[in-house]
Amino acid sequence: MTKTQGNFKLNLDGGSFTDSEIIVLLGENGTGKTTFVKLLAGKLKPDVERDEQHFNVSLKPQTIAPKFPGTVRELLLKQMRAAFMHPQFNTDVMKPMQLEQIMDNLVTTLSGGELQRVAIVLALGKPADIYLIDEPSAYLDSEQRIIAARVIKRFVPFSLLALSSSCFI
Repeated sequence: MTKTQGNFKLNLDGGSFTDSEIIVLLGENGTGKTTFVKLLAGKLKPDVERDEQHFNVSLKPQTIAPKFPGTVRELLLKQMRAAFMHPQFNTDVMKPMQLEQIMDNLVTTLSGGELQRVAIVLALGKPADIYLIDEPSAYLDSEQRIIAARVIKRFVPFSLLALSSSCFI
């Protein structure tokens, strides 16, 4: 697969993965990590489309724009009601990601770290074959980064994490 954007050209060779595998893309800014993630998620089209195997994908994008007019609770109920109501998801994901303190806050008033935690929970709350989590550590402090990494590792059957070289988990 190839994707050209202006002077930038990303060439990708086929590969494979196994269940419960976490793949980390690590590299400098501008090397194509986010472009690759968007291609896998179907948010960008390759230069030449082929009939490929399709997977159910959940994406946590690199940039998060807080547009939802309601509270965190309302957003989670709207986007992932089944997971939100499931006790195991609450124990394994929502509690470690510390969402209980911000449940009644308006999404548009959240800090960068709070938005990031909500976005990760939203991505994990959607049933998927592959979880694409772009820049999961952005805006999180060092303790929150460790917690997010543990949550993702325990919860996700397969995920691809795109990290810039300056954002380690």
